[in-house]
Amino acid sequence: MKKSKILSILAGAALFLAVALPILFLEAVVGGFIMKQFGFQYDSMKAVFLFFLIAAIVDAPFEILAEAFPKAMESLGWVRRSGRLFLWFVLDMVFDMAAFAMTDHFMDSIRVDVVGIVLVSAVSSGISILLGRKEEGASGEK
Repeated sequence: MKKSKILSILAGAALFLAVALPILFLEAVVGGFIMKQFGFQYDSMKAVFLFFLIAAIVDAPFEILAEAFPKAMESLGWVRRSGRLFLWFVLDMVFDMAAFAMTDHFMDSIRVDVVGIVLVSAVSSGISILLGRKEEGASGEK
């Protein structure tokens, strides 16, 4: 491999981390605050960040499915646009809840109540839908 190709890969990875980590940190702080109101217990702030990082990694493939499946159903004529957005929200929320619950199950340093998981999943899914609709409007899609 050429030296310049390695440097460009490292630069791309550094840029990705420079953008992704602050967003993940913000989600961990806000999500942790919301969950704390409903019984979220943790040993350290590092555990909270790790909890949200692992949940995001677990949830990533399901996010793609939650967005693509309703779009495919709309293109086949099985649902209208409003139904697609509702289905997208529900699937995204269910997948988020599953990712949080699985992560909670395997982390001893975190204890999460179901109500906190539901609320953070709903907020996260709502934000995903709003951002997805803005992207659609900017790109000229349906």
